[in-house]
Amino acid sequence: MSADLNSDQPTNAGVAFVASVQNKLRGADRRLQSWFESHGVTVLRYSLAMVFFWFGIVKPFGVSPADPVVEAGIFFLPFEIFFPILGWWEALVGLGLLFKRTVRFAVYLMVFQMLGTMIPLITAPAMTFTSIPFIPSEVGAYIIKNWVLLSGGLVVLAMMEREGKQ
Repeated sequence: MSADLNSDQPTNAGVAFVASVQNKLRGADRRLQSWFESHGVTVLRYSLAMVFFWFGIVKPFGVSPADPVVEAGIFFLPFEIFFPILGWWEALVGLGLLFKRTVRFAVYLMVFQMLGTMIPLITAPAMTFTSIPFIPSEVGAYIIKNWVLLSGGLVVLAMMEREGKQ
């Protein structure tokens, strides 16, 4: 193929360059995919640990922005007793996710805690929805996103169980 400046057809050098770039991108994609497969669950586990510990540890010290939401959803214990216990529980989930030996226990604690976070969707719909039941308020969205955290915990547990059986 000759280089005709008036032609829209690629030159041999142009085709070779594009093929070279494509091959390098494919190679980089394969290396990234391999890294994701090797480390993705660990990164997810540590991320969940950080979120749970961080959100939990502020509760016993009275500096959590979640106070009003939790208070609206709790009807079985005085808030002053429940809220610090919830915070320590969440911090324990976070710490439990850091160590492979305690992941199962941490995820079980997470399941119970997460189901509890859904209570305000039922007990305080005026606080959690701007239009019941389809348009969540900021508080409702904050609660609904917990399904993602819960799902992440379940994935971590399932993948670690799978690794343990191999």
